[in-house]
Amino acid sequence: MVTLRVLLPAPPAADRADAWALVDEHGAVLRRGLDVPSKWPVAERREAVLAASAARLLALELPPLPTARVEQAVAYALEERLATPLDTAVVVAGPQGADGRIVALVVARSLARAIAAHLPPFDRVVAEPQLARQPPAGAWRWCASEGGGFVLAGTGEAFAVGAGERGELPVDLKLALEQAARTGRAPERIVADVAADDAQRAKWTRAAGVPIVAGKPWRWEAGDGVPASDLAPALARAPQPAASTPSRRPSLAFALTLLIAAGALHVAATAGTWAWRKLELGRTQAAIAEVARAAGASDAAELARRHAAARHRAGNAVPQDAWPRLAQAAPALAALPTGALRTARYSGGAWTLELGAIDDAALAAFDARLRGAGLSGIAARSPSGVRVRIEGET
Repeated sequence: MVTLRVLLPAPPAADRADAWALVDEHGAVLRRGLDVPSKWPVAERREAVLAASAARLLALELPPLPTARVEQAVAYALEERLATPLDTAVVVAGPQGADGRIVALVVARSLARAIAAHLPPFDRVVAEPQLARQPPAGAWRWCASEGGGFVLAGTGEAFAVGAGERGELPVDLKLALEQAARTGRAPERIVADVAADDAQRAKWTRAAGVPIVAGKPWRWEAGDGVPASDLAPALARAPQPAASTPSRRPSLAFALTLLIAAGALHVAATAGTWAWRKLELGRTQAAIAEVARAAGASDAAELARRHAAARHRAGNAVPQDAWPRLAQAAPALAALPTGALRTARYSGGAWTLELGAIDDAALAAFDARLRGAGLSGIAARSPSGVRVRIEGET
């Protein structure tokens, strides 16, 4: 069976020539070319290979999670790692390893939709960095490809690098090495799957500050024979981006003020008289009846929204409002280690907290206290600490 493989750095365009290759069932390359889509050769199968510049691999260290919560936790952990809003991307999370690490593939939503809608359709979609074997322990692997290339780190991460000008070390690679050195994660050496002689590698070594040793030229059309997951189903399911509104992150002082006020509100709420509670119950029942009559349907989400609107018009709060939810979480927050809370922000019925570096035991205890209060906390570790999103129990 002959397969057409096309390297795509962006959505297919009628006037843009892309590199292609025809390969047989054993992976041997029969023909190569560079053509616009209308001139791609006909083959029994068609595969799209997403260039490294269009597909990023990120390694995330997360606490052990049930399968149902992995996708949401990955999304929270990626918020600080991406330069673009998460709702403009499609994220495909791999399985969680024994060490808690998850490798997530991030692809632009526009590219995902274009590939899914392309005709004739692609039978399979893979990301170029996923076709390469991981580097040896303590090393990075630099693969030169069409128009640039990519670097694989031992953690499973991969990032695109451009072609170095006039034989210089690519700027992207140099910056990544500087950042790794600042965080104590610099590689011991870099295996360069790049066509270069000893003099060129010696020049790169001086610029990089770590040894750059010879590999073998990278061939994107054949890869290393590493099995790669088919991304076509996930890309085809890419939903429309959800409307979002920007939120402001309050300062630590403001967050602490909210906590104190929430604690006071919690105390005041439990100190009401029986008569007031009875009056409140009557108002609530009336509001529910009004909403039920207005809804005229069994849509629970719409019913809840109208109920909340009716409560707000009457000057009353609902459980998913900022203050009641924070008051509900106050006992769990009070039990955090001193100075653990950094910032807090409220959006869409949930509080997102930025915590400092706390150990797994403290995080597990915090999650247990939240659940005891009828709340659900989704935690994800970030380079600066831990991010927790607090919602009502589902």
